[in-house]
Amino acid sequence: MLRRSTALYGALATVLGLALTACGGKGGGEKSDGPKGSGAKNESAREAPGVKESPRSQVEWSPALAMGKPAPKLYEPEVSGGGRFQVAAKKIVKGTPEQLKEGHLDDEGLGDTPYFVYVTYTLKAGKPEVSNPDLNANAVALDENGEEAAKRPTVHTGYVEGGCPVPDAYTGWDVGESRTLCSVYIGDAAKQPTRLAWNPDAQSADDYKKGSSWRWTTR
Repeated sequence: MLRRSTALYGALATVLGLALTACGGKGGGEKSDGPKGSGAKNESAREAPGVKESPRSQVEWSPALAMGKPAPKLYEPEVSGGGRFQVAAKKIVKGTPEQLKEGHLDDEGLGDTPYFVYVTYTLKAGKPEVSNPDLNANAVALDENGEEAAKRPTVHTGYVEGGCPVPDAYTGWDVGESRTLCSVYIGDAAKQPTRLAWNPDAQSADDYKKGSSWRWTTR
């Protein structure tokens, strides 16, 4: 009889404790600080190590142009001070480490491989205020992800044996006139560029991907 009374008392105590907890009492529960809304959801997200934000969608490259083919649109680069140009990458010549040393271009530690990049510009309309603008400043060497794979050095003449020729000096531009400019880019042999992109308005890798670019083909 005593055993049955003890079991009955234990069951009644358990029921009473559950009732107090549901009512906000001290029967083993904690007092709520507020409604379990967005705060509870945020706490769960922080505690779940496998929950990550979905990556943003990747922008695909526009079709690569072949060397020598002009970009489908005209550009008015800021460095020219006016004028609308047709742009066409002409050729890329892969250099040697010896050329880097000869031109003292290895001092900046940008890599071990020079590339001499030739781009042709044709004035189609307007009148540039600058006779000899650095139009190649808008060309970048990129890998397939849109990251820079070769850079122009601070001193970017590339005037070494077998490299860029010393350019002519001009007094102005005539509509229809074409000029080919050469610049040296330096990269690492382990990180091969895949595109030469040209865009004076690009602010990000995605901008270059959506614009005009040429397949990186060296001689």
